[in-house]
This record gives sequence, structure tokens and C-alpha cells, in this order.
Amino acid sequence: MTSRKQANNKANNKQEKVDSRDKALGQKGLPGVLPSKKDEFEKRRQELLDETQRYMYQQSSKFSSVSRSLVLGIIGTIWVLTYVDGNLCIPNKWLLSSLITGLVFLLTDVIHYFWDSMSYHIESYKLDSYQTLLDIDRKHEPKMDEINKRSHWFIMAKFCILIIAAILFGIGLSLKTALV
Repeated sequence: MTSRKQANNKANNKQEKVDSRDKALGQKGLPGVLPSKKDEFEKRRQELLDETQRYMYQQSSKFSSVSRSLVLGIIGTIWVLTYVDGNLCIPNKWLLSSLITGLVFLLTDVIHYFWDSMSYHIESYKLDSYQTLLDIDRKHEPKMDEINKRSHWFIMAKFCILIIAAILFGIGLSLKTALV
């Protein structure tokens, strides 16, 4: 009887291992059945679709939020300091240059997010047309890399524009206080 219990325990343990493997693979039905190529493709396609959407939403990160706030702060401060008796009177070219640079930053920010959003949107629809894992690896992955590299360049450009606007603002502000 002991050997019979051991045999049953081994069979149950083996069944539990197969069931847990099936659950990990997301399989339903017969235990021990490996996923088909189509199931593997669909799983990979869904993962990439989720990744694409996650990247799309990630683009509004803290850097952009904080830098946008700083630029709006610079523009607002220039407006408050130079708006006198109903007229905008910018006292020096440094503050004017900072104002224009801030506006260029905001324009660059809008272009960046619009272009990235459209690219991710288009790529998410293209996932439906891919038929094999090879299509995904050869078409989707390079496109996502291209979008991410472009986004990185936009972020670097916006950081440089922010630094320039801040320096111009600092110089213009120091000259304005020297004039007063």
C-alpha cells in the first residue's frame, strides 16, 4: 500500500507541475500542451501593443512637466515685470530673447508630443497587419527604436532650449534690476 500511495503522490505532483506550467503559459485545456506558433505570436503581439501604448503615455513624464512649468514661469515673470500701464514694454533684448526662446520651447514641446503620439498610434495599428514573429522583429522593433531615438533627441533639444531660456532670462533680469 505504501508503494501505491507513493505512485499516486508522484502522479499528482507531476500533474500539479504540468498544470502550473500551463497556467504560467496561459494555456487552457489539456495539460502539457505547448503553445502553438499562432498563440505565441498573439501573446507577443499583445505584449508589444501594450508596450507601444505604455511608451505613448510615458512621453508625458516629469521632465516635460517640470520644464514646461519652468518655461511658463519665465514667460509669466517677463510678462508681469514688463507689462506697464496697459503696454508691454520689454526693457532689454535679453528678456525679449528669453521670451522668444520660451515660446520656441513650447512649440517644440507640442511638435514632440504630437509627432510621438501619431507615430505610436500608427504603429499600434500596424501591429494588426503583422502575420509572423519575424514581421514583428523586422518591422515593429526597428520602428519603435526609431520613435524612441527621435523622442530622445527632442528631449535633449528641449533641455538645451530650456537652459538657453533660463540663462537669457537671468541676464535680462539682472540688467532690468540694474536699470531700476
